[in-house]
Amino acid sequence: MCELKNQCYCKEQKKDYVVRINLKSIEAAKQREKIECRCEENKSKRAAIEGTNSALKSGHGLSKLRVRGLVKCRVNIGLKVLAQNFKRFARYMLEQAKKAIPKVRGGSVPIFTQ
Repeated sequence: MCELKNQCYCKEQKKDYVVRINLKSIEAAKQREKIECRCEENKSKRAAIEGTNSALKSGHGLSKLRVRGLVKCRVNIGLKVLAQNFKRFARYMLEQAKKAIPKVRGGSVPIFTQ
């Protein structure tokens, strides 16, 4: 008499109904849940850093380092990241300064005389 009888996993037998679920399918469902949760986390972190990596590669030449050695590479990368952060900060400050200056209509500044 159930409304969802056609969607149910139960099988009708002589006296009652039986539900049989394979253990492998349960384990697979658990793995899918874990992967879906981690996938959302990984997407958000990856999307956040991809633009930064792309800007470093194209704007500062991070795709090919011109130095050898672990210490020199770390210093070189650190300086390139620092340069990019300075550029972003300068751009941000310029935008804030433009917002702070009031716009005058008509293109000329009014002169007050007495």
